[in-house]
Amino acid sequence: MKNLFQKIIIAFAKLRSGVRGKKIVNFTQAFQRARYIAVIMPREKEQFMIAYEMLKNIPGRYNITVIATSDFKEYFTIKKYRFIEVTEDSISIFGLPKKNFIKKIVLFRYDIAIDMSFNFDLFNAWLCQELNAGVKIGFKRDNADLFYNFQLAISRNTDLKSAYSGMIGSLSIF
Repeated sequence: MKNLFQKIIIAFAKLRSGVRGKKIVNFTQAFQRARYIAVIMPREKEQFMIAYEMLKNIPGRYNITVIATSDFKEYFTIKKYRFIEVTEDSISIFGLPKKNFIKKIVLFRYDIAIDMSFNFDLFNAWLCQELNAGVKIGFKRDNADLFYNFQLAISRNTDLKSAYSGMIGSLSIF
């Protein structure tokens, strides 16, 4: 049943993407001017732990907001990052972010949104797309074009630490 919902939502995302059109982004300028980053953390524990360790490698010039599930709230007691908690109330019956949750998040402007989910996660991908950041970064997977305008093509056989290093490294290449 979950796969059926996901297929329907992906079809809707394709339709929505065609209606909105794609904005052309000058990545060099976007990365050079960026100051505010939203990092959407994986919801799987193993991925989260490795992604969490990689947060410290994000260059210090950025103001970072981390979006993670309440399961991982205790990792963000230090005020180094702005933390937004994803609770059960934030997730619709279709597994997507609820509108009131999105409204709360988009009150703050982000230049770059990063979805750290190594495996495709529809909730995180949808949230990344909704943030209205100029640059939306994610791993290249099926249907990733619907959600990200900057994708890292990393093999599924790559170890997670290397994958996340590549993603964080993308912030410094421009």
